[in-house]
Amino acid sequence: MTLEQILAELADKLSGIRAKGEVSRITPHHRIQGSPGFFAALTQVKETLDRMDIPCKVHAYPADGRHKTFSWTTPLAWNVRSGSLRQVAPQEQPLMRFDEMPHGVIAQARGGEATGEVVDVGEGDSPQNYERVDVNGKFVMATGQPREVAPLAVERGAIGVILYPTPQQAGAWPDLVRYGGFWPDATQADRTPLGFSISRRQADDLLAAMHAGPVRLTGTIDADLSSGLLHVLEGWIPGKDPQAREILLIAHLCHPRPSANDNASGSGLLIEIARTLAELTAAGKIAPAQTVRFLWVPEFYGTLPWVTTHPEQVKRLLFVLNLDMVGESSERLGEPFCVSQAPGPALLNSWFAPLLARIADERRTIAPCGSRRALHWRIGPPSGGSDHIVFSDPVFGIPAVMFGHADPLHHTHLDDLEMVDPTQLKRVGLLTATLVLLPSLLPQEKDRLAGWLLHHSIAELADAFDLAVGRGMEVGTELLDLALHREEERVERFEDLLAEAGIAWDGAAHRQALRVTHAALRHYPSADAEEESGASANENRLRKTFVGPLPYYLIRTLPAADRRFLEQEFSGPHGAMTIEGLNLCDGEHTPQEIAVRLSLEFKQWIPVKTVSRALAIMQQNGWVSG
Repeated sequence: MTLEQILAELADKLSGIRAKGEVSRITPHHRIQGSPGFFAALTQVKETLDRMDIPCKVHAYPADGRHKTFSWTTPLAWNVRSGSLRQVAPQEQPLMRFDEMPHGVIAQARGGEATGEVVDVGEGDSPQNYERVDVNGKFVMATGQPREVAPLAVERGAIGVILYPTPQQAGAWPDLVRYGGFWPDATQADRTPLGFSISRRQADDLLAAMHAGPVRLTGTIDADLSSGLLHVLEGWIPGKDPQAREILLIAHLCHPRPSANDNASGSGLLIEIARTLAELTAAGKIAPAQTVRFLWVPEFYGTLPWVTTHPEQVKRLLFVLNLDMVGESSERLGEPFCVSQAPGPALLNSWFAPLLARIADERRTIAPCGSRRALHWRIGPPSGGSDHIVFSDPVFGIPAVMFGHADPLHHTHLDDLEMVDPTQLKRVGLLTATLVLLPSLLPQEKDRLAGWLLHHSIAELADAFDLAVGRGMEVGTELLDLALHREEERVERFEDLLAEAGIAWDGAAHRQALRVTHAALRHYPSADAEEESGASANENRLRKTFVGPLPYYLIRTLPAADRRFLEQEFSGPHGAMTIEGLNLCDGEHTPQEIAVRLSLEFKQWIPVKTVSRALAIMQQNGWVSG
């Protein structure tokens, strides 16, 4: 079959309405990791796969706050049944009930009841926030992450934590309630406080009342923390070639009720993609060479143990597509669809733009009752923040990308079903399913894919040239030379993919075109431009001291200045720059070489002094050694 035939078959079969229906069946579950609500949602997805005759199985891993996968400690299981927060003085009024506002109970809060005065501690995640505030026997109001607030508040005698948004976090939604979690390990479970989350409007009312005199609250939670299980659902559609490498599609099923776009949208769409591929395969309309695997996981905490317990399957993976927040309504929020590319010379990166252009022009992607707006998309650098970084870590080195939207309402109670658009679900599903089938089309489409690759590689060289201009001869030529090397590696990966399919292809002409382009561009970076001061002074080649991705909370435990630097100066999308910087610490690269590689990856010049300071912070905290 040709690409056009595949797109036509998928556009006719894949339904955005059905996908949104699956989303609607997931959202009623309160899906905190290791909770009965998560298991109920996962069981529901499994029953759907069973009805479709898609083979699947459930994996169980400890949720006890003790077991570690790489550097990640498993969360404790948590079961919440009810909760409420009331103001009892100077006047009585309700603030929150769990059955009405599930976000209103902070995840992993302990069960119990307490009454006390409430005080505000600002961010609450630094000892300085408590210097002039007596919190003993009181509730503390804070805007910081509960995981960082709780230990400081509890050791000073606080009886509970009340999370509320800053004006910037609330934005145009003063009634927005944030999602937060304490995430204690087994040693911290007995010191986990009561925890509640309220809106900015409610917080402002409390703060105003507190200026007039003491305000007393009563909080009640019926919940328990215990040792339990984390569950992962794996499904698959066998390919016709048992020797071919496999493709993995993954979505995290977790988060509080309703959490529709994040990430019921990815989980629901994954069901519809599996249904579409299975039905077209059974009807003989398509014949995937590769086995396609599907994972529904608790984010990170399910993916990490799955990869370590399935090493042979992981070795066979050709690439991974992570569906995370893929259904956002363009009418309601207007954010473009984002593709976060795989790091390094991934062949996969050359396929996105031409496929998205075709999907944008395809009228059959408009779902009944869905948006009729044109598809707007952005192809960006690697991103952190979700399960794909597990696979792209050097221990595995698998090309892994994330599809999604920037969403100002994620991790809030306003992320509801109205924010999910069936047209957007259909478009992302069409992109995902087409990418899954592209390797099977190599006999018919190798020339087209070679053209896409050449176009992408020339654009990458041009972007490197744009970075090189004004950087001085040494750094400028290093940027261009490295860009050429990366694109030659990408050609080699295309040759390898074709060879696996038994297809001969001579990439000599392609390489020659890259070298001619590189030679032309290499003449331009000015030798008179000012070199970065001290760029080559530090030749220390550091090595990462642990295996797997960095647990994000570790950044938030750093001293304030170091944390601020990594979060503001060395972050990238969802901390991706820190992640990739760590990954480049393999004992082979100097800070300048890491700066050049990161600059190419994120398409912005990252000064060597910035990289050197980031590496110094990492070394001080034992993340790298030299």
